[in-house]
Amino acid sequence: REHSAAYAWRSDAASRMSFLVFLTGFDLFRGVSLFMVVYSDLTVGEMIAVSGYLWFMMAPVQEILGMQYAYYGARAALDRLNQFCAHQQEPVYPHLHNPFADRETVGVFIEDLHFTYPNGGEVLRGITLDIKPGEKIALVGASGGGKSTLVQVLIGLYPPARGMIYFDGVPMDEIGMDVVREHVVTVLQHPILLNDTVRANLTLGRPARDEELWRALDIAQLSDVIAAAPAGLDAQVGRSGVRLSGGQRQRLSIARMVLANPSVVILDEATSAVDNVTEANLYRSLDEFLSRRTTLIVAHRLSAITHADRILVFEDGHIVEEGSHDALIASDGLYSRLYGAPRLRPAASRRELESA
Repeated sequence: REHSAAYAWRSDAASRMSFLVFLTGFDLFRGVSLFMVVYSDLTVGEMIAVSGYLWFMMAPVQEILGMQYAYYGARAALDRLNQFCAHQQEPVYPHLHNPFADRETVGVFIEDLHFTYPNGGEVLRGITLDIKPGEKIALVGASGGGKSTLVQVLIGLYPPARGMIYFDGVPMDEIGMDVVREHVVTVLQHPILLNDTVRANLTLGRPARDEELWRALDIAQLSDVIAAAPAGLDAQVGRSGVRLSGGQRQRLSIARMVLANPSVVILDEATSAVDNVTEANLYRSLDEFLSRRTTLIVAHRLSAITHADRILVFEDGHIVEEGSHDALIASDGLYSRLYGAPRLRPAASRRELESA
């Protein structure tokens, strides 16, 4: 969008400049012609005739300049198309087995996973991870440690350079990416919303009863907001959800995940824009839903990870620490430095208030 706006501005500026140069030259010619009429044998009729010829030439000259601008615009568009066509298509895997069939959730096993971005260094360095069915795992660490990259590889947005991902012992290349993405749902920090109604953003074209929609919104702590809107489920959210706040957009995406009823849930900074009170209520209402599903939580906020069964600490593409919150705090490692005593006191105070 920025490149398009810059091109439009430059194209308009070049067009105006060329027209200004032409008019300036035309006015200079008229001035010289008047001077020659006064001091030479050039007649007024000849001057008017030549001026008329020049004026008639302006349209063809502008057409030639327009062809030049159109050529450069078409060449830029063609370069974009060529870059798009040069991308490799994702691999198409056969549907040999479906480990998600007739199961509420599945386990995930990641074996010696390596990944490198094009023209970049290795991001994931031999990740091996065994997640039991129904287990809740939190992935933490400094930015650039490989957490979000692992999520993208897990749902097939990037093929691994080496290693394999298994769902209930079945390798991903025997399942099919469409089957994996149907049962593994990711909630992103910046969710993608349609310029449509709340209903359309929840269902994405799938049939669903209003009771199911309201239940999903209630779990996501968004039912009161939607109920207060005059149009209810048919309220427009605007382009990219502009009519909703950042936290409301995230909660709408969580409600969409609940409605999809996945086997594996991935929350990638899914509550980063939600206030503390709403976040606590949200995780409390999600607890029963997530207890029956394998869950991966990528987060920096302490409140989003303390309820995980196991916490994995990433650094430079490796898992450097693993354990519960209390055990990692006591180990005096990277996790303790990130979420140590100064951060622990507010969380403890919240737990005391909740228990009270």
